[in-house]
Amino acid sequence: MSKPAYVTSSQRGSAGPDTALIQTWLNGVRDPCTYYAPLTVDGHYGRSTVRAVQEFQLRSGLEADGKVGQKTWDALYAQYAASHDGSEQYPGIPLRNGHTGAAIQSAQEQLNRKGAQLTVDGHYGDRTQSAVRSFQKANGLTADGVIGSETWVRLYS
Repeated sequence: MSKPAYVTSSQRGSAGPDTALIQTWLNGVRDPCTYYAPLTVDGHYGRSTVRAVQEFQLRSGLEADGKVGQKTWDALYAQYAASHDGSEQYPGIPLRNGHTGAAIQSAQEQLNRKGAQLTVDGHYGDRTQSAVRSFQKANGLTADGVIGSETWVRLYS
C-alpha cells in the first residue's frame, strides 16, 4: 500500500475522505488491548475519533493531543500497512465533487494511469468528476461521477 503523499492535518470538526481513511486505519490497528470501540467510518471527526486518536497516540509514544498531524499520520499508516495486504485502501465513504485530501490525490493519480490527464492536487473538482464518469462508462459502471467502493476496486485493479 502506498502512503498518501498529500496529507492534511485533521482534528475534531474535520470532515471528508481523509477523516474516513483515519477512521478506517484506526479500526484496522485495533487489537484485544484496545480501549476504544470500533469507529463508524463516516468521515466526521467527532468525540469518538478524538478518543481513538488519543489512545493510538499514547500507545505509539506520540503527544496525545487527539489531532492527526504528520507524525500521527505516518505512525498510523505504518501500523496499518504492516498488518494489511498492501493494496490501496478505500477510505470508507464515496468520494465526490467538493472533497479534498490524500484519497482524492491517490484517485487522481490512478485515473491518470488509466489515461486521464488531471492535475494531481487532491481537490475533487469538475475535471476529476468528468474523468471519473469517463472511466466508469469505459468500465461498464454507473457513470455518476462518484467513486464508491465498486469504482474504487475497478480503478485500482
